[in-house]
Amino acid sequence: MIKLHFEKGAIFVFDVDDWCEIRNTHRIVGQVVGSTSFIPSLPLKLLPEEAFLLLNKNIATLQEIRYMKRDRERFKIFEQKLLEQQQIEYKQVRKVQLESLIDKIVQNRRKIGDLRSKEEIFEEELEKSSQINRDNMIWPIFLKRDGESESQSLSAEVVCKFTSDLKIKVFRDLWERGYYITNGEKFGGDFLVYFGDPLVYHAVFIVRCIEREKLLTPANLVGFGRLGVSVKKRAVLASISENQVRYLTINWIDA
Repeated sequence: MIKLHFEKGAIFVFDVDDWCEIRNTHRIVGQVVGSTSFIPSLPLKLLPEEAFLLLNKNIATLQEIRYMKRDRERFKIFEQKLLEQQQIEYKQVRKVQLESLIDKIVQNRRKIGDLRSKEEIFEEELEKSSQINRDNMIWPIFLKRDGESESQSLSAEVVCKFTSDLKIKVFRDLWERGYYITNGEKFGGDFLVYFGDPLVYHAVFIVRCIEREKLLTPANLVGFGRLGVSVKKRAVLASISENQVRYLTINWIDA
């Protein structure tokens, strides 16, 4: 069973095996939000609609982590040990590098009147160029959450507070049709829809969920249609009619 973690209104996946399963088996993409300063890394943040689908189909469980004082203390100890190990390791690396450069460094120092011994200059350069602190230390990529923290099981209803019934139904309908779906906010919609994995496919549709009773002005329709044309995607309106998801595609035809 995949474990989803609820924290401050967001749902995350921390385990790399769970991430692989929801991506490869269930076509749930999410958004990688972790960082090692160089490359993206876990955790994976899920849309409320993605999380609800996994919970509703009994593919996943939802937990809320209860951080205790001892969790913070364990983290501080871990961080300090990691920092100390990196300081030792990096100093050894810099020592080897400086040993091949020290003669040239000493020669340049002599030109500006530095008459200290080669050993003194070497130690100064080593100390100056091998500083590692909490701001520039390297963090490892974690493949799962520390399992020692206390947790509380939550129901799928918790997720509903952060979305709408319409979005949940539209997302599920698109998913059951075999599409890949991601967040569509940056393109002015609720979802972006792909024929295949977003790693190799471009989005084809921008889907905006609209309540059936909501009034749309001509300007709204024209604006959304032109948006789709400008990003080379089909603009689609989705709503519920007679308990079924209905779609309306806005096609831009040049006269």
